Amino acid sequence: MTVAFSNIDFGYNEDNEPIIQNFSLEAKEGDRIAIKGASGSGKTTLFRLLLGFETPDKGTISFNGKPLRPKQLKQLRKETTWLPQDLDLGADKLKEVFYYPFSFKINTSKRPKEEEVLSIFDALGLNKNVWEGNFKDLSTGQRQRVGIALCHLLDKAVLLLDEPTSALDETSKQKVEKLLFDDKRIIISTSHDPWWLERCSQIIELS
Repeated sequence: MTVAFSNIDFGYNEDNEPIIQNFSLEAKEGDRIAIKGASGSGKTTLFRLLLGFETPDKGTISFNGKPLRPKQLKQLRKETTWLPQDLDLGADKLKEVFYYPFSFKINTSKRPKEEEVLSIFDALGLNKNVWEGNFKDLSTGQRQRVGIALCHLLDKAVLLLDEPTSALDETSKQKVEKLLFDDKRIIISTSHDPWWLERCSQIIELS
């Protein structure tokens, strides 16, 4: 599996200079790519372009060697999980809202049993009180780890992670690395965390 950007230009306003110019990137199975840059440099926009929420002004985005037309885009979205920096699952009990992503048709077959969720939580240093409590009461670091657990259990081939370790201590980061990093997933992340960057196979800085 591969995803690629080829000579992409993009701007939200055609009267202004594009925020992304001549951007190229190829990612294949097992790649862990980090994108860094100042606020407004286009990091999140690249995720939106890849998922078809925005359209490049110039250049081509491809999936498995084919330009990202509707059929390819539909398949790519099926294979992709996007984790925002500040995950919001609402204010209800975590054990209720956690299953929302599994309510979609493409994910229903992957709905885990509670025992499996708790096992992944334990691997990430989250106790059963977190599972029984309200999502809104969790710390930022706990929310990040809940999001990582979701990414793992949804079992997608492509992970788009926005600052995935920004609120984690080193012990928690090591647990995340052990859970997510393998030879099959493509991980494309935004990050300024030196710990995370050291573990990526490629770092791209946007100016």
